[in-house]
Amino acid sequence: MELLDHDVDGQHDPIGTAQCGLRFAWRPDETQTAAQVVVRDADRVVWDSGRTETPTPWLRSPSDLRFTAWTEHAWEARVESATGVAVVRGRFTPAPLAAAEWSGARWIGGPASAGAAARDAVDDGRGPRERSADGSFAAPVLSIGVPAGPPIERVLLALAAGGHADVRVDGALATDEVLAPTTTHWDRRVQVVVHDLTAALGDGNAHEVGLELGRGFHGMTNANVWAWERAPWHAEPSVRAVLRIERDGGAVEVLPTGPDWTARAGTILLDDLYGGELADLRRRVGGSLAAVPQPATVVPGPAGALEARREQPIRIVEELAATSVTEAAPGEWVVAFPRVIAGWVGLRLPAGAAGRTVRIRSGERLRADGLPNADDDNHYFADGFQTDEVTLDDRGGWWEPRFSYKGFRFVQLSGWPDASGPAPSDVVARVVRTDVARRADFRTDDALLQWVHDATVHTMENNLHGYPTDTPKYEKNGWTGDAAVGADMFLTNLDTAAVLTKWVGDLAETVAPGHPPALIAPNAGVFGVDTRAPVWHAALVTVPWDVYRHTGDPAVLEQHVDVIEEYARFEADRSPGGIADTILGDWVAPGTSPGGGNPPEDSRVPATAFLVRILDTVAAIDDVLGRDGSWARTAAEDVRAAFTEAFLHDGAVRGEHDEGFRQSHQVLALAFDVVRAPSDRAAVAAALAADVRARGDHLDTGAIGTKWLLPVLTDAGYPDLALAVARQTSPPSWGAWREAGATSMFEHWDLAARSHGHYFLGTVDDWLTGWVAGIRPTEAGWRRFTVAPAVCGPVGSASCTVRTPYGDAAVAWTADDGTVSLTVTVPPGSGADVVLPDGTQHVAGPGTSHFVSRNGRVG
Repeated sequence: MELLDHDVDGQHDPIGTAQCGLRFAWRPDETQTAAQVVVRDADRVVWDSGRTETPTPWLRSPSDLRFTAWTEHAWEARVESATGVAVVRGRFTPAPLAAAEWSGARWIGGPASAGAAARDAVDDGRGPRERSADGSFAAPVLSIGVPAGPPIERVLLALAAGGHADVRVDGALATDEVLAPTTTHWDRRVQVVVHDLTAALGDGNAHEVGLELGRGFHGMTNANVWAWERAPWHAEPSVRAVLRIERDGGAVEVLPTGPDWTARAGTILLDDLYGGELADLRRRVGGSLAAVPQPATVVPGPAGALEARREQPIRIVEELAATSVTEAAPGEWVVAFPRVIAGWVGLRLPAGAAGRTVRIRSGERLRADGLPNADDDNHYFADGFQTDEVTLDDRGGWWEPRFSYKGFRFVQLSGWPDASGPAPSDVVARVVRTDVARRADFRTDDALLQWVHDATVHTMENNLHGYPTDTPKYEKNGWTGDAAVGADMFLTNLDTAAVLTKWVGDLAETVAPGHPPALIAPNAGVFGVDTRAPVWHAALVTVPWDVYRHTGDPAVLEQHVDVIEEYARFEADRSPGGIADTILGDWVAPGTSPGGGNPPEDSRVPATAFLVRILDTVAAIDDVLGRDGSWARTAAEDVRAAFTEAFLHDGAVRGEHDEGFRQSHQVLALAFDVVRAPSDRAAVAAALAADVRARGDHLDTGAIGTKWLLPVLTDAGYPDLALAVARQTSPPSWGAWREAGATSMFEHWDLAARSHGHYFLGTVDDWLTGWVAGIRPTEAGWRRFTVAPAVCGPVGSASCTVRTPYGDAAVAWTADDGTVSLTVTVPPGSGADVVLPDGTQHVAGPGTSHFVSRNGRVG
């Protein structure tokens, strides 16, 4: 047996882990029978799991065992199979979390004069953007000198920030992370990030370490509808850090943040996640407007408890070259890129143009005048939107923003110093997102279906910035409804378990006794709190369940089960007679305003269906954790009965306040097993299919119903109709977007959709991987999965490989003249239930199996 890879909490040899409850994982190439993990600090054994008979390729350390901060631990796993024993070895270094581990480090901020100016500025009718020229809102740069000394073995920098912190050594960026640490509720939790600076400082010479701070959602100045500028933690950017230098011979030096650090205002005059950045390069060190360093200011800092960051960092993961540069109006240059992305542009600025200001406006689409749409159409923001400005110095060179990402495909450059405009090589797009790896590879010979998948995955990636967001352009918020419908496809396609787990923690923190979760998380405590929206609130229950289903790890359930149960009881109690209600239903269904809205439906129908799903899921969670879930199971049956009595009429689901037939009502009733009698299910499915056909094979579902529409049709015996919907090219359809030149998922079926960066209408991808390719999990962690392609023949071929905790699970099939050839790959320790197009069923064990379905027989 061989162990192919290994990780600690999903990362290879990580630095800055949590101190307890770590998951040690590996991937054997044979079915595992037992495992043992041993962790050492030097020669001392600090944890020995003992030999554990388990087929699961990971073990988790006890929650009451703490590994030592700053110390590199070695670990090994002895993994047994029927043929022998294999050993894998790795290492990890826990982050400092307790006060004693921070060597007296203080929270510090920028120069006292700048902070006072920002706090005490007179409101003269001008926003911070206009008032920023004097440097009162400038991003501070906090520095400390590292003296020369004996040879260095390792240098670690641990930091926590109110906002974000870039790390520089001698003025140059020293890490590849951006927008770090991640947004949290800073009054509840503050992330600790540990950087290895050995490569930058290991020569033993004298250096300067600098921390440049960005505001993020911590110190936002741009008033907005989500009230981030009024968050309870709101303050100027700050940082707490320890630089730990380990020298030859065992000597350790620590440089904690405090008043001995210096502070100066940097080149960034104002940074805003929504508005953009203003920069003046004349303020660079040595420049004509460079600020004089002053003592750093000791500040209170965020009040939240320190925790290690577990999700992957945000990085520049790709660079895209411009596809064209055109002068859309005199002096207005429009640069186009291949697809809609999240991130920013880097500019090669000419030398010798000191004092000239270049403005960069970013948009996902072009207006009628040929300029990018960087307009705040809904008036969400008081002080700018998607616009950067940089004032040049004489040096020129490459420049890019650091603390404000945008959603865009086009940028407009105004004020370019050269009248001939920028060359394509002068502008590059940086793709910025949480650096998650892809876990799946889906392929089909159907060009439209392949486009839908590819565009959906790009859109999901564009909405990962420490948590799942709803659009990188307009909102950048963690909307619960979006995550609830998107979690499955996130977890299938991308390594997002850690990101979603972090976000579930954010969402759980918005719950209080007698109150539901907020509509967005993280949340400033003003917008979307104390609402009645179980269709959206369900994310608190279903997203951790989806994480468990895809990973097999119950840790996220164990951590949040109490608040999950508390919310479920609350929702059931405020639903008299088992009938729930919601302010958010099947959002952006066809016919609603392109700016958003509910369809003309009885909102009680989706709310009550989701109440069933909430209670069923709670019962399942309790079963996994060995708790008594009978109360939830009983409550779910009562709600089912109430739903059937109130809404099932003449073989279809109808609400009293519906205007016309609602496809989503039928979909939810079937997908959540709300309607159970076989005859009723058949009638509801037939009514749904009839409505789809009556609309010319078009869907009429919004963000909620779309996820389950095609799977429901397929499972009910209408796979050809589901495929016809997927292949539509007239609105409303994915094909209509493609015909219009889209490269991503829109926020609305209407081609006038506000945003081109929403994934919630791309949840058809669940059907593409699970029913077209035909692979989907049926036991937690993909220990067992179903292979059942449903459209063989009308589609000529499809394949999907998914990286599961046990290894790669895969299906590939081709259809030719009635014969389907299918190959299934099952990783060690897993099993697959295979349903061929002719209806025959098989069980496939580890390895590769081949099947042929021909004229109703298996060959």
